[in-house]
Amino acid sequence: MAEETLDLSVARAERRLRLLEELSEIGMELARALKPGADADKTTAGDIAAAEVPTKDPAAVFAPLSRAIRLTLALEARTDQDLRDLKAGVSRERQEARAKAAERNGEAREEKIRESVLKVAERECENLDALVDLEEALEERLDMDEAYFDRSLRPLRPTVERLCKDLGLTPDWSRWAGEGWAYEETPTRPRFSPFHQPSPRPILGNDEAPRQTPGPYERLHPARDRE
Repeated sequence: MAEETLDLSVARAERRLRLLEELSEIGMELARALKPGADADKTTAGDIAAAEVPTKDPAAVFAPLSRAIRLTLALEARTDQDLRDLKAGVSRERQEARAKAAERNGEAREEKIRESVLKVAERECENLDALVDLEEALEERLDMDEAYFDRSLRPLRPTVERLCKDLGLTPDWSRWAGEGWAYEETPTRPRFSPFHQPSPRPILGNDEAPRQTPGPYERLHPARDRE
């Protein structure tokens, strides 16, 4: 929307500049017609000026005409500068838009790399601690390993493949399709998820640790519980 507004402003400024250029040319034609011996039959403006000469002193006609020409030229110069500023603004706006788009694409690629590696890690890590360690190792590689400094310029799969190899992961590449992993439609749990355990009661307590489920033969003692 902002770019469309700038484009419209440029078009209007260009039109104003063309009109001012035309006005300045008309003023110069009128001024030339006042010159002694000038052929005033060549232009309409010359005809107008020639018609004024017999009834008025040429000097009296030239003074306001000269002032009008000077004002028109000054306004033309100002409009020309405004037009250059507007065009520069459009250029800056488009450059900034391209830079922001490139930044968003880079951030999206960065997130895609992390997401792809961590999906493999969730399938292979034995427990949550191992997953946390691997995620820290991943961040270390991305931040400090020179091999990945230009990752935003490289294809996604070779980057993910190299990271998995460096992190000791062995993904099933037959599941890779296009720009990501083609997993089954039903979401899967990490190997260490406590929710693999069937239970009719909540699995996690307030401390986020798995809650022990009573055995089928455990009996409750209401009288003792009330004490």
